[in-house]
Amino acid sequence: MGAFFAALGAVLLFLLKAIGILLLVILVLAALLLLCPFCADVCWEHGTLTVKAGALGITFPVFQYPKPEPPPAPENPEPPKGFGKIKAKFEAWRAERKRKKAEEKARKKAAADAARANKPKEPRKKAKITLEIVCTMLKGAGTLMKAVFGALRFTKIQVRLGVRGADPADAARSYGKLQAWLYPVLGVLDRFIWLQFDELRILPDFGSGQPAVEDRVSFRVSAQALFIVIAALCVLYEFWRKKVLDIFL
Repeated sequence: MGAFFAALGAVLLFLLKAIGILLLVILVLAALLLLCPFCADVCWEHGTLTVKAGALGITFPVFQYPKPEPPPAPENPEPPKGFGKIKAKFEAWRAERKRKKAEEKARKKAAADAARANKPKEPRKKAKITLEIVCTMLKGAGTLMKAVFGALRFTKIQVRLGVRGADPADAARSYGKLQAWLYPVLGVLDRFIWLQFDELRILPDFGSGQPAVEDRVSFRVSAQALFIVIAALCVLYEFWRKKVLDIFL
């Protein structure tokens, strides 16, 4: 009997060690994920907007507008053979399975809604909105916004634009208006957001045969999620302490 309990204790100890190691690995991965800088490359050129997202400076295309037109389908497509036939059957099976899951989910939701409608509802008392709660919400929103703007980094900014108009006089007026508000706005933004310009060229185009400059706007936005998560947790704790969450729960 003693040998049985000893073996059971050894197994439980091994399982606890395995769970502890697994939790440690998960915590380390979560910490690395929060410390890892995420980034996105945004580019507008030739009338096309392209967005690439990734981490550690490595990005992959995720969005493009307008989307490239798909190649035309062949007039007489050949029936799938070999692996293609198996793939087609698998896709059909997946589509049928998704359809059945959607029907089952809709049926359960309808039954739950019917049961909820038949159940008498008790009047729920909500917390009252006071001046202290409003001030706490505004303070939390300000803290969160400050953390977000403080974590964001806009780098590799390239702006090349030609200001055009219906005639040379119109182009000159548009160019003057743009210069009047562009640099003050950039000065204000620079006080709140990290901006690093590689190129800033804005030239008037007075209707010459060749464009004065080829339009292009691109930048990289990056941020570390750690500081944003810490700020969000602090705001949630403050909301819980001041009972602000009772309004929404």
